[in-house]
Amino acid sequence: MRKLYYVSTIVLLLLVFGLNGCMMFKARKFGSDYSYTGTFHKYKTFNFVTHASEQDSATTQNYEVLKKFIKERLEIQGYEFTEKKPDLLVSYYLYFNDLNMKGYEQEEFDIWLVNNEEPAKEHDPYRPVKMFMSQGTLLVTLLDHKKQNAVWQGYTSGVLADKSAENTAYLNRAVRTIFDQYRVFRKGYLRDNSLSN
Repeated sequence: MRKLYYVSTIVLLLLVFGLNGCMMFKARKFGSDYSYTGTFHKYKTFNFVTHASEQDSATTQNYEVLKKFIKERLEIQGYEFTEKKPDLLVSYYLYFNDLNMKGYEQEEFDIWLVNNEEPAKEHDPYRPVKMFMSQGTLLVTLLDHKKQNAVWQGYTSGVLADKSAENTAYLNRAVRTIFDQYRVFRKGYLRDNSLSN
């Protein structure tokens, strides 16, 4: 009887911790904003803009992990990494403190893309929204290298609150969460892959 009590207590504790983890993940905020001037179907290549300080080894380590995951994700979506004249520059930054930031209330990105393959001269006005992001917010911005302006940004909060924390699983999940909102494949990539199979 006593064994059953201990087993049921352990199961109950595991269930409570598991549900608590799920609720904490649900409380995390994520989203994305885009520019109406982006020519998303024409971008084929990318490179990175670096922000990490070389004196801060913990931050540099996290940035290298983030760079690896972002590069892998963009390559999965058909983009090619290049040093020479990339179409997109990828900027990413990890905010360890709470952050107040401005986003925009917009039509869902993938719906907007279907209706706007080419950027329109007239578009809906940007409707700014103030957001509070909790500790450990990852912000990824895609910049049009030719036009020199930001065309898309994705963000998620609660990634890492401690600079010295070393958890690649959290960073990988954050990159996936962000790029799940950027559902753009390089033009012709899906067709090229279906022909090769």
